[in-house]
Amino acid sequence: MTMHHVSLYHPKTNQPESTVLKQELVTYQQTASGLKITKLERSFSNADHLDNYTSAPIVLGSLPEQEGLLWGALPKKEG
Repeated sequence: MTMHHVSLYHPKTNQPESTVLKQELVTYQQTASGLKITKLERSFSNADHLDNYTSAPIVLGSLPEQEGLLWGALPKKEG
């Protein structure tokens, strides 16, 4: 059975098993011009950890409200 985690591990408050090497939290956020992807990576080594945070925009241009693949609907065919 797969174990699901609801929080990030931390060496002092929520210790990972010794077999855990890295944990990642990725967030995809819709913006007016596309997407913003943020990622928190936590790498474990011995009894310590190292955090790495990145954030990157993906510019798609302005999107019509509630249309397109981001909302699960197929684009309307013209003509």
